[in-house]
Amino acid sequence: MAKVRPGRVVVDHDEDLVVFTVGMRINKFWKFGKWVPVFTAMPRMLRELEADPDLGLLDSRIMVGGRVIMVVQYWRSEDHLERYAHSRVHGHRGFWKWFNRNVKSNGEVGLWHELYRVPAGAHDTSYVNMPPYGLAKATGDRAAERTDPDDHGHETGTGTVH
Repeated sequence: MAKVRPGRVVVDHDEDLVVFTVGMRINKFWKFGKWVPVFTAMPRMLRELEADPDLGLLDSRIMVGGRVIMVVQYWRSEDHLERYAHSRVHGHRGFWKWFNRNVKSNGEVGLWHELYRVPAGAHDTSYVNMPPYGLAKATGDRAAERTDPDDHGHETGTGTVH
């Protein structure tokens, strides 16, 4: 288990990055043959990505709520993500072909993704008494500095206190 870092930290990262959310929704629980392969594909792809940092994935986190399984991913760049998604030697392309042949239009399993381009300095983070988590785990953190006693401990990821 990750060690809790007492106090408050902010992200220490001054480069562009991409936040990518991808997930599935089980629309018909009894269609195991459709949703189980979708459910198991993401952990396989994440292991593949974690094994080769040059592919560009910085970190990821799986979240489950009801019928929805979502993965939040932090990527070095959109180009890294696109290269992985279209690669003929990595897992995504084969999964996508299977999905399009077996599930795409039948309504049994829902899929989505959202991509957010985050320019350098365009993020605001704060982690209090947390182990490394989220963007801070993906990119690194530093102790937060308070320069104004009325700011209630708020500091942006760019180091600007407001």
